[in-house]
Amino acid sequence: MTTRVYRFAHFELNPAEGELRAGDSKVLIQEKPLLLLNTLLENPQRLVTRQQLRERMWGSRTVVDFEQGINVAVKKVREALGDSAENPQFIETIAKKGYRLIVPVSIVSEQIDAREVNQVSPVADPAAQAMGSATRTARRGRFYVAIAAVIALVLGVGLYASEFKPQRAVQIRSLAVLPLQDLSPGSGQQYLADGITEELITNLAQTLPLRVISRTSVMGYRKTDKPIAEIARTLGVDAIVEGAVARSGDQVRVTVQLIDAAADRHLWARTYERRLEDILTIEGEVSRAIASQVGVTLGVQRANLIKMHPVDPQVYELCLLGRYHWNKRTAADLGKAEEYFQQAIARDPGYAAAYEGLANVYAILPIYGGVPFQGSFATSFAAARSAARRALALDDSLAEAHATLGLVAVSMSPEWKQSEPEFRRAIELDASNASSHHWLAFYLQFAGRQGEALAEIALARQLDPLSAVMHADEGHLLYAAHRFSEARSRLKVAIELEPELGRPHATLALIELESGHPAEAAKEALAGLALSPSEAATLGVAGYVLASVGQTGEAKEVLTRLKDLERQGATVQVFSAMVEVGLGQRDQAVESLTDMVNLKNGAGLQGLGQYRVFDGLLTDDRIQKLMAQTQ
Repeated sequence: MTTRVYRFAHFELNPAEGELRAGDSKVLIQEKPLLLLNTLLENPQRLVTRQQLRERMWGSRTVVDFEQGINVAVKKVREALGDSAENPQFIETIAKKGYRLIVPVSIVSEQIDAREVNQVSPVADPAAQAMGSATRTARRGRFYVAIAAVIALVLGVGLYASEFKPQRAVQIRSLAVLPLQDLSPGSGQQYLADGITEELITNLAQTLPLRVISRTSVMGYRKTDKPIAEIARTLGVDAIVEGAVARSGDQVRVTVQLIDAAADRHLWARTYERRLEDILTIEGEVSRAIASQVGVTLGVQRANLIKMHPVDPQVYELCLLGRYHWNKRTAADLGKAEEYFQQAIARDPGYAAAYEGLANVYAILPIYGGVPFQGSFATSFAAARSAARRALALDDSLAEAHATLGLVAVSMSPEWKQSEPEFRRAIELDASNASSHHWLAFYLQFAGRQGEALAEIALARQLDPLSAVMHADEGHLLYAAHRFSEARSRLKVAIELEPELGRPHATLALIELESGHPAEAAKEALAGLALSPSEAATLGVAGYVLASVGQTGEAKEVLTRLKDLERQGATVQVFSAMVEVGLGQRDQAVESLTDMVNLKNGAGLQGLGQYRVFDGLLTDDRIQKLMAQTQ
């Protein structure tokens, strides 16, 4: 015999004892209503037909007026729960079909007789019977259907909450926040759901001493029917946070739940409803609640990072729209992002997050935008530095602003070593910020601290396991360490994740060339060029490889492209020098590197060591003097 005790909202039902409790109080309920409630609890967030209820409550040979009996039983259950048919919080009526329990349910205890292991619940649908209890693919869909039913009501009725306690101690060392679903009436609110998702990721990463997966890797699960266990295995996490957002006017409803990934079991769920101006309060409350569920007590310093105060709704929305477009990383979207952040600043010059967002735009414009701010790479990075410093003057706890200052320093400043303290501060504030570890890895490579660099890039990849760029750059640093086999593995994963990315092909071209496979090297070089025709690193490597295998015409065309980028203010002289080395133009290569140092435009020449291309130049007296200037 199977004995279960169910918990939903503040109620607990023990069917074996025929007892429904609300906290410490017993709720009186008769036999048939109790049986109906038990049936709904066995099938949470799924339609239970009136025919199924008839067979469960009276058997197949019904001799009573079961239609009226079911109506009376449903009414009695609603009375016991304090629910109503017009404004249901527990039981939803599906016209002419049956009923659905619309709240999450947890099983707080369960004992199963071995003889019943292979039996199926009488109300289980055929698909569930075929799949078995171990396969829960449709669970997330049922969860969002249930949320949609609740959100279809008029927003603003107050706060509904249900909290669950784990039935066993769950050791959570890592978690992922899946994209919150947009269940708003109409359309156009995805930016709000994405923005709240990102804020939750940041808050949890700053408040929990565990690994929180980055936004890049989770956004691919916005619309998926994959089982939670499969998603967790792919991301390498112990727990999943998922939920939904709905907006109606200035009211926002956010529903979230914490799931033990190994058991695919709800640990906690809660629904929050506030005005848009109080959205930061919701984000802070969710973060604190989840922290509590995983057994973490926030210290004063960390608690202060979750700022629970009102914000101008228009400023907040402008920043969410800016971040939404920033994440798309196209030239057009970066332009839109800049406009939104500037509008936010104009409306509230004291809002630090707007400056942080603007700094992020200017910092990546030279990388992704093609046309940097005011047409100059140096101007773009200078604008990023200025915006980041303004953000930190308003709020020194902004991890991304510190990381942006580090990126600017390592990319442009002659005092490039100043980047390490900024990266370290960013990681201190948000240890799960993959970009901070990623950029720090390259600083460490430049500084000759290769072992530390590999450790940081590996950590960045673990925090962002579905990012092709992370795998590609780890592959590159493994190549620099002459660990070709490991490098190939990472580069192939990068290509599988993003077939349109040219960078991993360029590094493979170097590996094939140095492994004595010129034909394969040329093939990979051309593939990289075709996929990323304007990325400086890919151009430099591909040009060098093509020159080395005798395809000098193609190599000279690549060099022309790089010189064009130089005239635009790009710091690409090191890649021009790379092609010139391949073409046998040693003096021109030295001139290119000299120009870079004289322009005080970059991190010096320490990065040359990551390419064996420059092995012959490193002993040149002219290069030795240049390197001494940038120590």
